Amino acid sequence: MASISVSPYWKPRNARSTFWLKISAARKAMMRIADDFGLGRGHDRVILSLLETGRLDGTSVMMNDAMNPEDIARLRKLRAGGAKVGLHLNLTQALPGGGPIWPLGELIRPLLGAPFLGAITASLVRQVDAFVTQFGSLPDYYDGHQHCHCFPAIAPLVARLSYGPATWVRVPLPATWEGRWLNIRAGGAKVLLILALAARARAIFVRAGLKTNHDFSGFLRLGDPASVRRWLPELLARATPDCLIMLHPGDGADPVQCAGHAAGSRAIEARILFESPIK
Repeated sequence: MASISVSPYWKPRNARSTFWLKISAARKAMMRIADDFGLGRGHDRVILSLLETGRLDGTSVMMNDAMNPEDIARLRKLRAGGAKVGLHLNLTQALPGGGPIWPLGELIRPLLGAPFLGAITASLVRQVDAFVTQFGSLPDYYDGHQHCHCFPAIAPLVARLSYGPATWVRVPLPATWEGRWLNIRAGGAKVLLILALAARARAIFVRAGLKTNHDFSGFLRLGDPASVRRWLPELLARATPDCLIMLHPGDGADPVQCAGHAAGSRAIEARILFESPIK
């Protein structure tokens, strides 16, 4: 096990210091990834601050024509310094210049007609092109808003996108049954469906020769701030050293919020992360 090391620039504020020391031991290898960069400038600023202070290891970008150029420049600089910047494939959230969106219930169907698949493919490719235009290269990894990249008819399309030698795909599937049960408790019954979709999608990605993360955590009831406050610290504390942790920090006052995500939940995640040890 890695030795415990806490940054000299961070001091525990209360009796929870022992909790943060436990997290610190695993922080050296785990990867904390924030979803939804590009959703709104308030959220983007929070994510950038967390990246710049070492509380996050990367972020997934939703392509949005309204993203602030200064924020993009800051993220490009962070990427040059080692932060992972992925493409958060988006088929359900309306954004300026974000392209067409579809109801979740239609996208999740196992069989979709050729015209429908053609339109989805065009949207995915356009998002990849927009990412390359903004960041100068292909994403470090792909994932999907509402895990759409793991839907039965969409995962094969994602497997055929452009990939660099080091590009990988995020699969929202904990490696152990213990991890899956923990995430079901934290995230609720819907996690069962996501895990089933993720297992199938992972097989598709592996058959296509693509790299994926080994372990995963981060399911929360994002519409319930009290539940987020209760469960996020436990998910962080119990993450394995090679775990990819999905996070949704942001600004509770940002006028743009996702359906099903309480504004207070994003603010709580941000506060918990700002209080956590620096890697």
